[in-house]
Amino acid sequence: MKLPTSETGISTHKTGLICSRSQLGFTLWELLIVVAIIGLTVSMMQFSIGLSDDTRDLKRVGKDLGKLFHLLNQEAVFENRNYAISVQDAGFLVLEFNEGKWLVAPDSFFTRIKLTESQLSQLIIDDKIVDTTRKDVALPHILILASGEMTPFEWRISDSKTKSGIVLEGNLIGGVLMTGPEPLS
Repeated sequence: MKLPTSETGISTHKTGLICSRSQLGFTLWELLIVVAIIGLTVSMMQFSIGLSDDTRDLKRVGKDLGKLFHLLNQEAVFENRNYAISVQDAGFLVLEFNEGKWLVAPDSFFTRIKLTESQLSQLIIDDKIVDTTRKDVALPHILILASGEMTPFEWRISDSKTKSGIVLEGNLIGGVLMTGPEPLS
């Protein structure tokens, strides 16, 4: 049996078959409601997990510092500059070797990483704890050279509020690895 068609070739007559509701499937509204409920449930779970994580500030600082070392290493090599990190009690300063002396780097994105009041840091170089209490002069502790080399170090950052800590370990070729957060012993 040939179905009547219009001049465009589209059928203009119903086939006469009656489909029940169960054969048609879900409507678009039903599918949208199910997707919205699933999305809302997943976002609520992620939000509640994020709120319960007391060490998120510590993780953020560790990840940001790892990115900073990577960025400084690339900048040092590509721009043929020498940088250093001066670790201090309340955080750190990025120094640049310019005109024969170490000066605080003028780039503002280097200073965006801040330690909170409850976070303390300890720097270990060559198995010796570095005295970071001097506030009068910013000393270059971790060198990041234009050759791609970096001072091997271990930088421990602890948080007295969460009683946990992270460790950043840098190697000679500019790699930095973060471990933790782990409970303080």
